[in-house]
Amino acid sequence: MIAYVALGSNLGDRRAHLERGLEGLRRLGPTELSPLVMETPDEAGLGPAYLNTVARLHGKEEDPRRLLEALLRIELAQGRDRKAGRNAPRTLDLDLIAVEGLRGSWTWPAPSDLASYWHELSLTLPHPRAHSRSFVMEPLKALGTDPDGLV
Repeated sequence: MIAYVALGSNLGDRRAHLERGLEGLRRLGPTELSPLVMETPDEAGLGPAYLNTVARLHGKEEDPRRLLEALLRIELAQGRDRKAGRNAPRTLDLDLIAVEGLRGSWTWPAPSDLASYWHELSLTLPHPRAHSRSFVMEPLKALGTDPDGLV
């Protein structure tokens, strides 16, 4: 499966958090990072500016739900405080933006290791807000991907 993942960080050593997120993605399969890393303001106005970029993952996992679960585990391992609220500042944010050839929405019970954070998980592909975020669209273009064909 070829998946596109947005990476962001606005707490602590932002570059180091992005690097650790990239390391986590590489454990899931060969990964190409966009050459464009953007600094953008926190949309919610709750924290410092973000560093954002996008990666293309040639993942071994064929189920996008399992991939989302893996992304959530990487965030948590990097110190993301999921109990701080939806728009709280974060060490690492990994969003599954798109999976080539796949569109749809899913909701399923959270696996036991994530159940203390969520009762159920949900996923919509492509990501419903990706097309309106320059910090996703521009790194996708710099990666050599036509974002209009994805999102």
